[in-house]
Amino acid sequence: MGTDVFQFGIRKIRVWPRDQAVQRLDEPRVLITDFADHPHYHPRLTQRILSLEQGSEFRDALFRGACGVKVRHPGRWACVEAELVQARAVALFKHVHQCDSAVVDDSWASVYHKHDYCAPHSHTRVQSSVLYFLDAGDPPDPDDVAAGRFCFADPRMRACCPEQEGRMTSLLVPDLRPGTMMLFPAEFVHHVNPYLGSRPRITLSWNLAVTAIRGRPGTREDYRPA
Repeated sequence: MGTDVFQFGIRKIRVWPRDQAVQRLDEPRVLITDFADHPHYHPRLTQRILSLEQGSEFRDALFRGACGVKVRHPGRWACVEAELVQARAVALFKHVHQCDSAVVDDSWASVYHKHDYCAPHSHTRVQSSVLYFLDAGDPPDPDDVAAGRFCFADPRMRACCPEQEGRMTSLLVPDLRPGTMMLFPAEFVHHVNPYLGSRPRITLSWNLAVTAIRGRPGTREDYRPA
């Protein structure tokens, strides 16, 4: 997977820890891994994201259903904790696609406040998307355990179509907790249910391709490989 190491004071953290396990969900193209060392870098990463969210060139507030407030381009935050997590996303992509190169086409943190949600969508241009779960925010209400949950809702996924092929009658809801990283095909439709907590819910995302793509995400420019 790689042997690069990041230095945090006197502590060294490997980009890919030894014996780091990657598991497949009911949909075999969705893979999850949990980083047990996340307590060593989550506090400073959370602090950096919330600081940038308050006002910076990276802040991108769209509308309530667009995944809360986005803080764009983690690799440019001058934050070694963000660089570590991005290096892990790239390492996971290279492992899954068995390739030596990976290009970050787009990247952001999503900060969800009360009643924020993410409408159903998929990602264009790239092979895979990677989601990293930083902070779940407040515990879910026992009367609405689905609040704030990430869900797949795609008729191409067998797990979503248990009754009849191509007819979506179920959701695939991964078990995501702090330190979880998930890779999935970018074309899969997914969403996040409205979040009802008061403390911010925070995730990071990357859209990754094997080779660079012309144009910019979110535009109608040429999508062919550069």
